[in-house]
Amino acid sequence: MVNIFTRFILLGSLMALFSGCGAGISDKSLSYISPSDAEVVWQEDNSSLLGPDLKTVLVDPRPTWAYRKMHIPQSINIPFGQLKTQVWRLDDVGTILVCGTTYNDSVAIAMSKTLLSMGFKDVKTVRGGLKGWEKAGKPMETLE
Repeated sequence: MVNIFTRFILLGSLMALFSGCGAGISDKSLSYISPSDAEVVWQEDNSSLLGPDLKTVLVDPRPTWAYRKMHIPQSINIPFGQLKTQVWRLDDVGTILVCGTTYNDSVAIAMSKTLLSMGFKDVKTVRGGLKGWEKAGKPMETLE
């Protein structure tokens, strides 16, 4: 029942977004987080404060080929163009960390804004993207 309700809310949010009745999501609506802080938040997910159903996920909005080339371990790849068909993967998520390639990555910013317009409340964009993550000495992996 919860999934049906969540999908109904998301569908309504998408309809409002594309009909021009959006909630006024702008760059000022975005919340940024440093790679170090993102790692702390991500590692502390599933704490007893959040409960068993809520968790923190790190979403990589780049195309699958780019994700396979290099990504943050345990991040999930939801290419921005496939968000509408893969939004179900974010059911029961408490915090969404979005990490693109660079500091002002337009895909990561667009993904964060779209998630906010869909009704997700706790969306943070990783400042510096993968380049900032790697520069901070955080782990990376490849699938190739």
